[in-house]
Amino acid sequence: MTPETETVLLALVTALLAAGTNIVLARALVRMGTMALAQITNLGNALVLGVYGLWITDFSIWRWEGFAWFAVLGVFNFSLNRWMFLNGMRAMGPSRHITITSLSPLPALLVAVLLLGERPGLLVLAGTALVICGVSTVCYSPVKGRWLQAGIGWSVACTLVFVAGSYMRNRGMNVMPAAALLTSWSAFVALPAGMMMSPYLPKRDTSWGNAGMAVVPAVIAGIFLSSVHQIFMNTTLMGQLSLAIPIVSVAPVFVMILSAIFLRDLERLNPRVVIGILITAVGMAAIGIGRHG
Repeated sequence: MTPETETVLLALVTALLAAGTNIVLARALVRMGTMALAQITNLGNALVLGVYGLWITDFSIWRWEGFAWFAVLGVFNFSLNRWMFLNGMRAMGPSRHITITSLSPLPALLVAVLLLGERPGLLVLAGTALVICGVSTVCYSPVKGRWLQAGIGWSVACTLVFVAGSYMRNRGMNVMPAAALLTSWSAFVALPAGMMMSPYLPKRDTSWGNAGMAVVPAVIAGIFLSSVHQIFMNTTLMGQLSLAIPIVSVAPVFVMILSAIFLRDLERLNPRVVIGILITAVGMAAIGIGRHG
């Protein structure tokens, strides 16, 4: 298996895990605040991945530089961006929100080319363009005088922070390839960062609301799926970012399918959204063929 093929497969699994995580967390989000859910997810990630990471990690690869990159990642991605991400999902629904965050291929491609020296082919660029067209089709929704849906700012902000986080993951994992342990460290750092943010956030974001036993299965499933997703994400982003990021962006296709099955009472998908997501999928296929052809 070539490194490019491995990156493609890892990216597809990462996208599927991301979709499953977000569908489950959407259920929990109905009953609790965004920062509250981010914090309990970070706590779960820190514990689950900490135990697993300590068990499997070869400590001969220990590098403080790797921990430094993932500490910064913890502040910006696991704390700030998780809060923004959940706000975007609450405002727009999982399918639309995840699709808009798929705009990350364009800035990620620029990061990969300008900072990492990667040289994507023309078909990869064409596929990325299709992804952007698909996302644009999804987010176009004139309602009450607006051209775009309310809440889109959260999604766009998440995209920019995600791109920066992708670069941090790439650097940290190439210094110290210990996905579980480093992710656990990021989640641990995010806990005090989230606590410092909380006094400045709206009360509804930090409130546990009417979260009770009914939300426990969704939270537990979300923690498990997000933990596995983070390991795959870190491993995927050790590869070529210009290849990995666009393929990870196929997540909206999986979200659309899972939402239609499990979130019929929370989200309705119209034909335009479905078409936009399918255009995105064609873009993913073009990127894969371009990297292997």
